[in-house]
Amino acid sequence: MPTLQDFTLALRAYQQVCAEIGKPVAPGKQILPDASNFLERAGNLPADSLLLGIAGDGLPLILRMSRPDTGPILIMADKGGGKTAFLQTLARSTRLLAPEKGTAVLALTDFPDEWRLGDFPVRALKVHPAYEESTSELLKRLADLVMTRPANRPVLLLLDGLDHVLHLDDAAQEAFAFLLVHGPRARVWPVVSVNSARALKLPDWLAFFRTRIYGRISHPQVSDDLTHLPGAPLEALFPGVEFCMRRQSRWMRFWLPSFT
Repeated sequence: MPTLQDFTLALRAYQQVCAEIGKPVAPGKQILPDASNFLERAGNLPADSLLLGIAGDGLPLILRMSRPDTGPILIMADKGGGKTAFLQTLARSTRLLAPEKGTAVLALTDFPDEWRLGDFPVRALKVHPAYEESTSELLKRLADLVMTRPANRPVLLLLDGLDHVLHLDDAAQEAFAFLLVHGPRARVWPVVSVNSARALKLPDWLAFFRTRIYGRISHPQVSDDLTHLPGAPLEALFPGVEFCMRRQSRWMRFWLPSFT
């Protein structure tokens, strides 16, 4: 089974070829590991799982939605670091790991056109412009749902840009904070992205997230300020396709898969 080193060497070779022929480097779907193949090799995985990526040993890295202690998830990276691609990987993984369960996916974004996922059932994915005033009411309704009863089916709440919270009214901000604290136990799971430079200006909101995943962050001081832990390989990550997280006192790197 391919390892992290295999993918690293393959992508580096791809980048070198692109540079030689003067072609802009872009993530190549044929180079990245295929999600379906890896999940098939891994055998039966829990139906309440989400696929985060492919770890260095070639096995899937998953999130168990039935384990709310993980809490909400924060994705931090530089511009172009693959934050939106990461959120879309989570969305796509719901139909591979739990198609019969029907996890609902709600994406809040300033760029709805980026979320026209042709391979995703329309009924399972709702994309809402984060800049619309109705976003506030939507978050309040979700908070009311969490407060009164668990969701009928799991809800994956994807916010592509933590900055959007600052433009909400006070009641909506309180509702979003409530979702971050209590949502996972009611099967409403927030996963939020933020630009690394902006993250430093949002310490109060960052405090809600225990689980943090990092894409490429090129500035060493920004990396140190965001991780508060030594040895983070953030400068060395391939932008757009490679991420890392702290697990059992060590930094673990992993790749986003492709979906065919």
